[in-house]
Amino acid sequence: MTEPLFVFHGIQKTFAKVEILRKVDLSLYPEKCTLITGKNGSGKTTLLKIIAGLEKPEKAEIEFSGKSHSWEKIMPDICKKIIYLHQQAFLFSSTVESNIAYGLRFNTMTREQRRKSVKKALELSGLTEFAKKQANTLSGGVQQRVAFARACILKPKVLLLDEPVSNMDRQSREHACHLMQFLKSTGTSIVITSHVPQYFDGLADMHFELVNGKLIET
Repeated sequence: MTEPLFVFHGIQKTFAKVEILRKVDLSLYPEKCTLITGKNGSGKTTLLKIIAGLEKPEKAEIEFSGKSHSWEKIMPDICKKIIYLHQQAFLFSSTVESNIAYGLRFNTMTREQRRKSVKKALELSGLTEFAKKQANTLSGGVQQRVAFARACILKPKVLLLDEPVSNMDRQSREHACHLMQFLKSTGTSIVITSHVPQYFDGLADMHFELVNGKLIET
């Protein structure tokens, strides 16, 4: 198997004296999708936030480029390669097209290259017909696809998706999964938390259940 991008070792997290994550290990591979299921309150979102650098664990080691580092020391460097997408879409008061293009404003692309990238993201996510519409006037499922396309256009090394299709109808789910499949093919490692694992048949390469603070492979 290909070498992992990152290996997280011994993630521990406690809330109100309750151990939510108990020495969790997780390896993230390029071109692979990891699905994590579990009951409400099992710690799925907390785990994603720790991986994204948004939540500090009590303890965690990260193996990166053949070396092991503490979470505190290496996270400021690797979090730039990771995008976390919350299940609730947070969009700007502008068009769908502008929302998707927003993340490209600091890169070195020419205007034409940015235009082509946005056009491709719109096509892959089935949003071309909505390009000129105000994003915050659209349905929740379409808004979620816009947020998803905005993240994907940045081509992150790791994309973390918290219940990404919870507000989507079947058509939106199909477009979202198509975009995930494309992103996988370009080398991105995807981690999904969900209560409906059947939606990701054919996409997920690994499936873990978070039970009593431990990841159990299913």
